[in-house]
Amino acid sequence: MAKTIIREDAFPRIIEEYNSGGKTAAYDYLRSHYGIRHPYFVINRIKECGKYSYDADTDRFAETITSDTDSVFMDLDELCNRTALSSERQAETVTDPRPAAMERLVHELISDRLLTLSRYITLDSSTRTILVDQTSLSADGYRVVTH
Repeated sequence: MAKTIIREDAFPRIIEEYNSGGKTAAYDYLRSHYGIRHPYFVINRIKECGKYSYDADTDRFAETITSDTDSVFMDLDELCNRTALSSERQAETVTDPRPAAMERLVHELISDRLLTLSRYITLDSSTRTILVDQTSLSADGYRVVTH
């Protein structure tokens, strides 16, 4: 008895059967087209291959996105189907990481500046006194101006 090998190029058709008709439809497809007696192992192999993700809640397979560069460019179906694209773009929220990065940079710069000032200036809130170390300021090249 020869061993039937199902290669990964057949996975999309099997997944299509699974997503449209469920597990039994996929099992029937595998039994009728490939003569497989135990199709559970083929479905298990599809789950473990890494190219497709399985959502147990919806009981469906989806193709996993492999890299960010693939999602940047539009494929031919997206270009031809402009109505679906526009509704998808409206539903998708675009978050720009630049404001958060700028906010972190500003906080870092302010904290560095306050750390430098804390070497020379001490605030005592209980006595409402500000102590300034003028000798250290002058030694480090700063000029003290009061008005």
